[in-house]
Amino acid sequence: MKKSINQWCFPNDWTWERIFGLCKKAGFQGVEICIDYAPFFDALSKEKHEGLIAEIAKSVGSTLGKSKSLAFDSSISEVKKVKGIASDNGLKISSLLTIAQFYYSLMHPDDRIWETGIDLVKKLIDLAGIMEAPNLLVVPGVVTSTVSYDFGFKRLEEAIWKLKEDAVKKKVGLGIENIWGKILYSPLEMRDFVDRFKSPYIGVHFDVGNVIQYGYPDQWIRILGKERILNVHLKDYSETINNIRGFTHLFLGSVPWDKVMDALNDIGYTGYLIAEVPPYPFCPEEGIWDISRKMDILIKGEY
Repeated sequence: MKKSINQWCFPNDWTWERIFGLCKKAGFQGVEICIDYAPFFDALSKEKHEGLIAEIAKSVGSTLGKSKSLAFDSSISEVKKVKGIASDNGLKISSLLTIAQFYYSLMHPDDRIWETGIDLVKKLIDLAGIMEAPNLLVVPGVVTSTVSYDFGFKRLEEAIWKLKEDAVKKKVGLGIENIWGKILYSPLEMRDFVDRFKSPYIGVHFDVGNVIQYGYPDQWIRILGKERILNVHLKDYSETINNIRGFTHLFLGSVPWDKVMDALNDIGYTGYLIAEVPPYPFCPEEGIWDISRKMDILIKGEY
């Protein structure tokens, strides 16, 4: 298995040179890049979902503010420059994502917002092709009092069908993440959902910590299997806190890491493990070294 780390694990004002340079020193092989979308920040302040999205963002280190990150309107030369800096440090881009998907949802009832969500994923596919990122993280959406489970499910399925052609053509995997969206909460349902598309480019971006409140990550891994899991997010979750603030750094929560790693090894998973935790508020460099050391412990089975 390969070590990768999400961009949000670093302070918002760090340069790419500093991020990738430390990743190289700390022994990472990949980095997950987050793409900004300016209209999202404007729309967010006007919507009642602001609190939910803000809490989700905070739990994984995103500041929900415009940063020095790449954006959907970044030039091709800017995108290639970032990719070049990563390559110069011996790093691959493990995957791309945008938190804007939480607003421009693939389950949204408003056609304009829904279609924007689809367009954003298509643009991510194009960016992944330029950056040679094998996969994307795809946020399925959120069931709410006004977005019913059955409606959201059909809406999501229609969106993935629309995206499949681009994904296959560009050979970029669409990894649907098991988020706290009140949908696809069963590993059986998630398995059957991705299977209906009959493509190796439609799979799961499996998040270990997200499962703890409603399931067992090792069971999910075995049920989904190697052929469906495109990437794996690593973060911990405390059942003692048991709410959105329960997400925490590796080894500090309730994730049964020994069972998780046994399951990943048993199915023959060899892809990226991607750490997704907030940066340390003090000495953030030390946080990156701690993440790397803990991931080494997991991969080597030294526990």
